[in-house]
Amino acid sequence: MKRFLSALAFAVVAAVASPAAVEHSLAATQTPEQFVEQTSNEVLGILRDKALSQDAKIAKLEIMLDRRSDFETISKLVLAVHYKQFSDAQKKDFENLLHRYLTTTYGHQIDNYANETVSVVGGRPEARGDYTVQTRIKRSTGADLAVEYRLRKVGEDWRLIDVIGEGISLVSNLRSQFGEILNAGGPDRLLTVLREKNASGTPAKLPLAGEK
Repeated sequence: MKRFLSALAFAVVAAVASPAAVEHSLAATQTPEQFVEQTSNEVLGILRDKALSQDAKIAKLEIMLDRRSDFETISKLVLAVHYKQFSDAQKKDFENLLHRYLTTTYGHQIDNYANETVSVVGGRPEARGDYTVQTRIKRSTGADLAVEYRLRKVGEDWRLIDVIGEGISLVSNLRSQFGEILNAGGPDRLLTVLREKNASGTPAKLPLAGEK
C-alpha cells in the first residue's frame, strides 16, 4: 500500500511541476501526450537531484505549479456547487491556499521516490475540449500503476485540471473532504482550516498523499 501511494504522489508531482531552469513557455503546438511526457521527464531531474533538500524541492514545485495547472478550474471543480458561495476575494484566497496545500502534501512524498518512471500509453478527447492522457507508472518492484491526466486548453497551452490514479480522482477526493467542512461552516471555515494546515505544514488527508 505504501509503495502504491508513494507512486501516486509521484504522479501528481510529475503532473504539476517542472524545473525552474526551464524558462521557455510550453510550445502551443504540443499535443497533450507531449505535454505530459515533457513534464514527467523534466520532474525526474528534481526528484533525482540529491543536492536539493526536501524544502528546496517543495519550493521549486510551488513556484512552477502555476505553469502547468489551471488552478481556477481546479478550484471550481473542487468546490462544485459551493463555488457560488465564495466572494471574488474568497475564491482567490482559496486558489492560493489550495496551491500551497497540495504542494506541501505531495512535497512530503518526494523522499519516497524510488526510481519510478512514467510512460504515455494513450489518450482520448473529453467533453468541453478537454483531453485525458493515459500513462503507466513503472516501478522497480510491484505491478505498474495506471494514472490518467485530465487536461484543458488555456489559451493555446494545455494545463492540468485533475489526476486519476487507479480510479482515484484528486479533484473528487478534495471535493468530498472540503464539502463536509463547507456544509458545517461555509467558506470562512474552509479558508481558516486551510490556513491552519498550511501554517503547520500538515499534509492533506488524501489517499493520493499517503493517508490510509
